[in-house]
Amino acid sequence: MALKKALYYGAIGLAILIGVSVVVSVVSAILSLAWAIVSGIVSLAVFVGIVYVLYKTGAWLFGGDDASDSLGGSRSSSASAGGASESRQDRLRRQYVEGQISEDEFERRIASELETEEPDDIDRKLDDINRELERER
Repeated sequence: MALKKALYYGAIGLAILIGVSVVVSVVSAILSLAWAIVSGIVSLAVFVGIVYVLYKTGAWLFGGDDASDSLGGSRSSSASAGGASESRQDRLRRQYVEGQISEDEFERRIASELETEEPDDIDRKLDDINRELERER
């Protein structure tokens, strides 16, 4: 009878040991999967950040469209009043094309831009256009 009891307790102990081993293995697998996901996300974020920095650096070095705007530079430091007005209109067109502003917002800003031009500026622009036409003839 003692041998039967010993075998019984031994079987229960072995079952408990196997059960604990299975639970620890499952928990370990779940934790390692979670760690792999977190590690992948962090690695992807670092990679995207490096690519973004390289892109912005390349755009700045090779004169990309938005490089001077994002780095605080200006497109032309010696722009006249007419040229400055055109650059603002060009900037609005670019923002509209890139989807940064809606069509209604674009039209409102362009109308506002055209309304703020002084008659002298418009006359100067017309004179410049007439001179160009005369040169071409």
